[in-house]
Amino acid sequence: MIWLALLIPLIAIGTLAKFYHEHISVPEYFLLFIVPIICIVIGKYSSTYSQTHDTEYWNSYGNRAMYEERWDEEVPCTHERYRTETYTDSDGKTQTREVFDGYEHSYDVDNHPECWNLYDNIGNRFSISKKYFEQLCITWGMRKFKDMHRDYHSIDGDAYETKYDNVFEHTVPICETHRYENRIQCSKSVFNFRDVSLDDKEFYGLFEYPEENVFGFKTILGGDSSTALLKLQKYNALVGFRRQLHMMILVFKDKPLEASLFQESYWRGGNKNEFILCIGTKNGNIAWTKVISWTEQEALKIKVAREVKEMGKLELVKVVDYIGETVPKSFIRKEFEDFSYISVRPTNRAILITFFITLLVTIVISIIAINNNY
Repeated sequence: MIWLALLIPLIAIGTLAKFYHEHISVPEYFLLFIVPIICIVIGKYSSTYSQTHDTEYWNSYGNRAMYEERWDEEVPCTHERYRTETYTDSDGKTQTREVFDGYEHSYDVDNHPECWNLYDNIGNRFSISKKYFEQLCITWGMRKFKDMHRDYHSIDGDAYETKYDNVFEHTVPICETHRYENRIQCSKSVFNFRDVSLDDKEFYGLFEYPEENVFGFKTILGGDSSTALLKLQKYNALVGFRRQLHMMILVFKDKPLEASLFQESYWRGGNKNEFILCIGTKNGNIAWTKVISWTEQEALKIKVAREVKEMGKLELVKVVDYIGETVPKSFIRKEFEDFSYISVRPTNRAILITFFITLLVTIVISIIAINNNY
């Protein structure tokens, strides 16, 4: 449908050729056709990109933190110096002018303030506070001096470093967002996800994806155990990069099994690296379970759902320990390139905007072509 916008420049070219052919040159006809095509291509690509790109969550853990002292360095630069010179112009009048008089100096001094940073196991850096750095030194049990061997001007700042001690309880979980192509979310026919209304969301108590929080991403929704939440964050941190895995638990209190089906439709099956365990409870006991995940390890999904349901009373710490030890061993992330066959059509809004821009560009080029002297 969006390519029908090509009719606009074609009609314009025909009109100009009939009534204004004496004013239009061949390059202008070419321009009148090519520029609208570029607009249409950009409109189609923008609509496809906005529909297919999604956000997933990558887990890592802090493996070292560093405090760097203040220091300075010489930065090459050129500062010209001028002097005022008096001269007599052609009319015999005395004038003054600025005349180049060499260079003042060949470098500036850049000052680098002290800073505290945390580095994760995949090389990302995060700014932290002095208090948090000192806390990590105590938790990880070390604080080591590090000579930075800087090429400094007058202040030779060095550093102090602490490293992760590989103790599970001392893990610092980190969660960041990452963009990827997800054609599934704009497909209404291939996977038969049902439409979820506002009433459905309220009736079944469906969850929204948590807002990004680098050091405190919520991986348990509907539960009230902070201990279980922190523990699952740590499990995710330690296996997230290695297994490309993000585990979540959704707890539905006094809701039927249909709640998990609506949740699956609402989240369009979740992201490609997710393993989402839905648990329905009644009077504190586990009434039903369902796993939402694109992993092709169906046996893993069935096993986890069955064995968690058999736990009886809901103890979130126990559930977290179970999935944290069980899921990473067998989980294999689904490659979403497998869904590249899904075609994506531009939205009606994108089509209307593209038609409007194409029309506007065509009119502007036509007016310029008629009135210029080329």
